[in-house]
Amino acid sequence: MKNDFKSFELYEIYEKSINGKIKRNDIVELWDLDVYDLLYVAYRIKKTYNKNNIDLCCIINAKSGKCPENCAFCAQSIHSNTKIDIYGLKPKEEIVKFAKYMDQYSNRFSIVTSGKKITYDEFERILDTIKEIKNKTNLKVCASLGLLDKDQLKALKELDVRLHNNLETSEDYFNEICTTHDYKDKVKTIEKAKKIGLEVCSGGIFGLGEDFKERIKMFEDLKNLNVEGIALNILNPIEGTRIHSMIEKGEIKRITPIEALKSIALCRIMMPEKEIRLCGGREPNLKDLQSLSLLALDGLMIGNYLTTSGRAISDDLKMIRNMGFMVNL
Repeated sequence: MKNDFKSFELYEIYEKSINGKIKRNDIVELWDLDVYDLLYVAYRIKKTYNKNNIDLCCIINAKSGKCPENCAFCAQSIHSNTKIDIYGLKPKEEIVKFAKYMDQYSNRFSIVTSGKKITYDEFERILDTIKEIKNKTNLKVCASLGLLDKDQLKALKELDVRLHNNLETSEDYFNEICTTHDYKDKVKTIEKAKKIGLEVCSGGIFGLGEDFKERIKMFEDLKNLNVEGIALNILNPIEGTRIHSMIEKGEIKRITPIEALKSIALCRIMMPEKEIRLCGGREPNLKDLQSLSLLALDGLMIGNYLTTSGRAISDDLKMIRNMGFMVNL
């Protein structure tokens, strides 16, 4: 195995990763390595775990806008001045119809709602919708419903739903992007979900003005929380949000494709066995380099996102197959 690597240094990184001996400080020191070396190590780790399939997921924005939270990046916040569709919880029939359509392309389907919390009535309607999706499709169901209590988490567990709850960034940087709820609120929800046996997907957004060390701190928290899935996003600044204004004024810089790819590769090196997928923002940020991210990934989100459009699903399927990977359906 050692002789298969282009250098002993890269082999040492690989060995520390797969043996669970790599620490946050190790990852920080790797940042200055060439992006292609990092992707090479990430790919060798992926191969070690026999990860040749790309798992596809999709979402539906089931309740849009009027969110009282002040997340700097969010087009659905009442603190933003964006031109998005605003509506209450979509009817069961509409959500199920879309799920049935996406069943031909995707392995996972996530119901996402805006706001810090949903009402009791909304939660009951979502449970009914999940039951229908499970009855009418082969999709695994995920739910991103804000902060949930123990009884709500138990109800999702009974339906074998995977909870999605992003940390967004590191704890130290969180107050720079949101002050209406706390980082610890998110951590507590994830911990409660894990305690009752719920699978959890969590992650964050690259390019909020944080430096790479903040991203690595977030990776460390995700690793310690032992979530099953890692959802990585790259900021797509939407006009009317605070983060868009900060970029326009030069207060923060847009993330570069190379920086984003390095971050993805380091996430794999830090968490070799985890299910890592790339979600929003890949099209405008990575452009022609999207295919390189697959070397470090287990999954992609396909279709449209919450308030922005994705690219044609057929293009993503073609990219995956052209890179020599298989689609996990």
